[in-house]
Amino acid sequence: MPRMLLALAVVLVAPRATAGLMCAQPLVAHEWGVHVYATDGAPVASPVALPGWFHRSALIPSSGAVRDLPADNGVRFLPVLHFYAAGASSAPIPVGVEVGFGAGPASVWFPQVDRLRSAAEANGAAAAAAREALLTARAARGPMAQHPPLPADPTRQLIWDRLELTAGPRIAPADSDVPWVASARKLDALWVNHGPESERFVFYEAGTAEPLPLALKRDRSWAPGHRAYALENRGAHPVHDVFLTHEEAGTTYVFTASTVAAGGAVRFVLEEHAVKDRRAATRGRLRAALTGAHGGADVLPANPGCVMGRDPAIPVEEPAGHRLFAGEVDLILAIWGERFFDRPGTTLVWREDAATLSAATPLSLYTDMFHYVVLQRAGLALWEHVRLP
Repeated sequence: MPRMLLALAVVLVAPRATAGLMCAQPLVAHEWGVHVYATDGAPVASPVALPGWFHRSALIPSSGAVRDLPADNGVRFLPVLHFYAAGASSAPIPVGVEVGFGAGPASVWFPQVDRLRSAAEANGAAAAAAREALLTARAARGPMAQHPPLPADPTRQLIWDRLELTAGPRIAPADSDVPWVASARKLDALWVNHGPESERFVFYEAGTAEPLPLALKRDRSWAPGHRAYALENRGAHPVHDVFLTHEEAGTTYVFTASTVAAGGAVRFVLEEHAVKDRRAATRGRLRAALTGAHGGADVLPANPGCVMGRDPAIPVEEPAGHRLFAGEVDLILAIWGERFFDRPGTTLVWREDAATLSAATPLSLYTDMFHYVVLQRAGLALWEHVRLP
């Protein structure tokens, strides 16, 4: 199934440390995307258009045999990477980004990459062995010492060696009548500059194949008027912030679960989950789950102390959490809210586990010695046209 990834990375930075206080300052990177599953094999329609000036791969996928097509079909739509600054910084902030896709080729990205690897190369055995050697080399680098340069991760397809973040664009951005692009540009973000291109975000997308992790089955106690179900997680990782929305005969039912463990199940009776305020039960609860207690305020994380000895060759690859800012969540809901929660029939929405994202879309973020990255990743999944058994 194609995986379209809109990596929304938001970076907040405090003013650069002075020469007398070499404490690195936090950069908060936010990534989000929506993975749509269509298990009936029907094409998955995109809710958004992509600008024509996005870069597209020259790779032409093989059509393959019909018998080899995956049973589950889906698309990962609209990942965007934004950078925010909390405090003035006159000097550009350098950021390196490397993105892999575990089961398919990169297809669209912006700005233009420095290097592009094919899926066959990046996901092959030789690349996996080379990454193990790279991890060993990273671990051997001691702090506060000079070391030889390290190569880019061989398992990543899209490689931006150096993006520069500034308060204003170096190049006038391309004209666009695509609504989500206009909305993304209104966020109070730094501009991403790379060669002759400037934009408020980094975008990447790919076609991949991933099995649907959830299954809905009748529970033993099912009866007319007492429709009891078991929602099973057959995937390798837990799923979080689950919303099952069902509309029937003018009544809306919303069942939620904070987590469904890998190999586990949650049980519910549909009739016990009728709601009067659909918006509060769906959009309101998802917004709270994604923004957390601070309500999405653009707040830097608490500084754990003086971070020193930063090695720019060592990237951050594991997320610290999944929280987004209010403007980002509002953008997600503006694009996806109707499709998530307002369609007739039955729809399932959930947040993917960090381990799922790391396997499907491994990400490496680099920055200079004056900063350190705090990564947040929020991947949402949508299963449409669910049939109640």
